[in-house]
This record gives sequence, C-alpha cells and structure tokens, in this order.
Amino acid sequence: MMKKNSSFIVAMIPAGIALNWVANSIVEMLKLPLFLNNIGTVLNAIVLGPLWGAATALMTNVILALIVRWTYLPFALVGIFVAFLAYFFYKKGWFKKAWKVMTAGAVTGILASAVATVISVYAFGGFSGHTVDVLTAGLIASGQEIFNAAFVANIPGTVADKLLTFYIVWMILKIFPVRFLPNAKDIREKIGIAPKNSTSKKKTA
Repeated sequence: MMKKNSSFIVAMIPAGIALNWVANSIVEMLKLPLFLNNIGTVLNAIVLGPLWGAATALMTNVILALIVRWTYLPFALVGIFVAFLAYFFYKKGWFKKAWKVMTAGAVTGILASAVATVISVYAFGGFSGHTVDVLTAGLIASGQEIFNAAFVANIPGTVADKLLTFYIVWMILKIFPVRFLPNAKDIREKIGIAPKNSTSKKKTA
C-alpha cells in the first residue's frame, strides 16, 4: 500500500466529485440514458485506493441528492460498489489494454445494474426519476414483472455507462503525467506504461 499524502487526498477528493458532477450535469441536460457520475469515483479508487473512491461516490451522491433530486442518495451504494470493482480490476491488470478495460467496464455495468435494480425496486417501486423509467414502464406494460422490467431497462444504459467510464479513466491515466502521483510506479505497471530507461550516472574518477 502506498503512503497517502494528506494534501494530495484533500486535492483529489473534490476533483473527483467535481468530475462526477460535471459529467452528470451534461447527461442530465441532454437527457441521455447514461449517468457518468462515477468517473471521479473510479479515478480516485485507482489513484488513492477503494475506500477513497467509495468516499468520493458517497459525497457525490449526497450533493446530487441535495441539488438535483433526492433519489440519487440510495444509489450511492452503486457508486461504492463500482469503486471496489474498479480497484479489483485495476489490481488484476485489466487496465493494460483497451479491450480489457472495456470488458471490465461491461462486467461492472452488469453487476452494478443488478445492485441498482434492487435499490430502484425496493426504494422507489422501480421508478427513480431517470430517463430509463420510460423503458421500465414500457416493459411493465408489456407484461414483465417489475424486477425483471427494471433490470432489463437498466442493463443497456448502465453497461454503456460503466464501459465509457472505465475507458475515460484509462485515457486520463494514459495522458496524465502519472510521475506526479504517489503511486506512479504501480499505475505505470497496471495500465501498461513502460517506465522510461533511466540514464546511468557516469562515475567520476
């Protein structure tokens, strides 16, 4: 485990929340069937560790619940779940190649969809105020049970969302000068960045 620099954590947590907020605001404005409120969560889970990623998810959803709509609050559990899954895939080396990143995102999307469905059904009767509710209503009208309808309605958007989220975070880490991060060596290894050959110092006579 890397030694955590308190000032670095203090900087990264608000940055992660802001990243989640901006992406989610774009989705809300365009009425897209996505969420994109876990980009900062996944980034912080990788850079700081899963607990800090989970903290980013929790604080993001609390803010969204207070400002956008309160139904965001229970779904903080989904963000926390995603933070731990992202860290798991990262540590297993699934952030080295694009196809692995997208596979990890898709698997995370399916599992997160199951968690979101349970919350949606038991907390809100299957409707949480998101654009996916339209599809849920259509499936119920066609004769599907509420749980099946909510799960099927959630899968396409959630899988696409997490796939895109993982890919965006991977690209951020590829572009960002990771040498400034406390766990730079580990990140280089886990995302497939070859370390630069250090020039050996000439010995003086």
